[in-house]
Amino acid sequence: MARGEIGVPGPAAVWFRLAVPVVAGEDTTPLMRVAAAADFGNGISGAVTWDEHLFINPDLTIYLHRLPAGDWIGLDARTWPTHEGVGIADTALYDEGGRIGRSVQALLLDRR
Repeated sequence: MARGEIGVPGPAAVWFRLAVPVVAGEDTTPLMRVAAAADFGNGISGAVTWDEHLFINPDLTIYLHRLPAGDWIGLDARTWPTHEGVGIADTALYDEGGRIGRSVQALLLDRR
């Protein structure tokens, strides 16, 4: 991880690269790469532990001001939970050249 610790709640930053195509036999597009990585915002920056809580992200919105260049997608994420069982994961998105956009995940949270 670029920032944060695996399994420890809190903000985190990581770089992702897809090891296999999204669709077998098809080229992976830049938009596919960024969409796959953006879905991990809450997963890397959970604000509560996985052992005690369940997470569902029913919605993912991705805002890009340009498509990513290269294979690597950077995420700098923070999760904002509430005591009412909802929250938001807010993630800045990067490629090797800099900032490319933001993703926001709506979250449903519950204790196990």
